[in-house]
Amino acid sequence: MPFHLRLGVLATIIVGALVGGLCCAPAAEPLSADQRAFLDIYRELIEINTTESSGDTLRAAEAMAARLRDGGLPATDIKVLSSGPRKGNLVARLRGTGVRRPLLLLAHLDVVEAKREDWDFDPFKLQEVDGYFRARGAIDDKAMAAIFVANMIG
Repeated sequence: MPFHLRLGVLATIIVGALVGGLCCAPAAEPLSADQRAFLDIYRELIEINTTESSGDTLRAAEAMAARLRDGGLPATDIKVLSSGPRKGNLVARLRGTGVRRPLLLLAHLDVVEAKREDWDFDPFKLQEVDGYFRARGAIDDKAMAAIFVANMIG
């Protein structure tokens, strides 16, 4: 299946899962390999504190770069860029055939401040509660970043 179709199909499945489907599946239906892979990437990214005050977007970028390399993308197509300590971005290229125009997928890794005392739980531990995921960055925007990484290696 072409990448752009895979992306759309998997993104639809994952977004549906994020609003309740993934954790609420009947016990008789275990997660698929793709769902498990996404959840592992999502959890890893969520559990890296990327706030301005004490977080580390460089660590998050490096973690996702490692996932992409381990998933088979050539190291030459993966770039981690840093503008200073704890500041990082990731640029990765999934090569096509050249028949179609390029497509840019964009997500950010940083999150709004999350002081532990303001939360009823650790904001940097992904939780499934009542059929929903919760954590700092669970939707904006680490979910999308995790979807992109999962699709690029899936």
